[in-house]
Amino acid sequence: MTSDAHLAAEPDTRSGPTVAFIHTVPTLVTVFEHLAKSGIEGVTTRHIVDEVLFGSATAEPGLAFDRTVTALQHHVDSALAGGADAVIVTCSTLGPATDVVAATRKRPVIRIDRPMARHAIGYRRIGVIATLESNRAASRAIIERTAAHEGRTVEVVDRLCEGAFDHLQAGHPDRHDEAVRRTVADLAAEVDVIVLAQATMASALDGADVRVPVLTSPGSAVSEVSSLARRPVVSEPEPRPRGEVTQLRIYRIREGLMADWLPFFHKTIVPLHHLVGVQVPAAWVNVEDPDEFVWIREFDSVESVTHQENEFFSTAARVALGDVRGRYVESAQVRMLRA
Repeated sequence: MTSDAHLAAEPDTRSGPTVAFIHTVPTLVTVFEHLAKSGIEGVTTRHIVDEVLFGSATAEPGLAFDRTVTALQHHVDSALAGGADAVIVTCSTLGPATDVVAATRKRPVIRIDRPMARHAIGYRRIGVIATLESNRAASRAIIERTAAHEGRTVEVVDRLCEGAFDHLQAGHPDRHDEAVRRTVADLAAEVDVIVLAQATMASALDGADVRVPVLTSPGSAVSEVSSLARRPVVSEPEPRPRGEVTQLRIYRIREGLMADWLPFFHKTIVPLHHLVGVQVPAAWVNVEDPDEFVWIREFDSVESVTHQENEFFSTAARVALGDVRGRYVESAQVRMLRA
C-alpha cells in the first residue's frame, strides 16, 4: 500500500520548516508526528507511506536495489516538489538506497540511522539489536563505516531479536516490546551502549531500567533535521562550457530491461556524472530498435577522460550501485569525438 498523508500545523504556527517523512510501516506516522511537533518549532509535516517498498528493499547491488532507488527517488522528489525543506527516510533497510538518492538532491535527505551511528561511535563496544536481519546488517554496516570515516576503533556486537517483528505484524506490540527488553537485558552486560536498529523499536524500553545508554533512531534524526531543514538550498553550479571531447556510447540493453534502465539512468546515473563535472547533454532510444540506447558524455579534454571517469566510479553512491553496466548492457560501443 502506498499512501500520502499531509498533516499540517495550524495556520498561525506555520513559521517553521516543512519536513517530509517516508515510511514503510504505517504505525510510524504517529511516532514521528509527535517527535516532529515536540522537537521542531512551527514544523509542518508530510508523511508518505509505502509498505510495498519495505518488502522489496535490499542493500545488495543489483536490479532489485536499482528498483528500490528509483521508487524511493519518486517519493523523495514528490516531497521536495511539494515544498519539503528536508526528508527523513524512516526505514533503516532503505539506508543504502537513501544514501544514493541523497547524493544528488539539493535539500537534506536523511537516512534514519545515520545520526544515531554518529552518536554510537563515541563508545568503544557497541551493541546492535534488530528484529529483522536486513536491519541488523544495515545498522552494523553504517556504524562500522562511520567509525572508519572518523578514525575510531569500535567493536560491534549484534543480536537478532527473533520473533519480535512477527508479534508486531500480528498486532501484539506488548509481546514485541517484551522480546526487545529481554534481548537488551542480555546484551547490556557485554557492551558500553546499545543501538536499537529500527524505529519501530523506539518505545519498547519506555520506563525500563537499563544499565547502559540505549540509542534510538527517531529522536536522533529529528534533532538533526531541525538544524538542517532551514539551511539555504544548495544552488545549482554555474553552467560549464562544452567539453573539448564528446564520448558517444551505444548500448544494447538486455531484453526486457529498458523500462527499468530509463528512469534509473536519468534519475541516478546522469546526476552522479554531474557531481564530478561530466555532462550528459542527451540520450536517445532507437525508434527502429527499441533495445538500442545511445547517449553522450562531455569531458574537459582527452587527457581528463581517465581522471574524470575514475572520480565518477569512486564516489560512494556509485560504488554502492555495483556493476551497473554488467546487469543492464548486453554490448557496448564507445567512440571519442571532437567537434
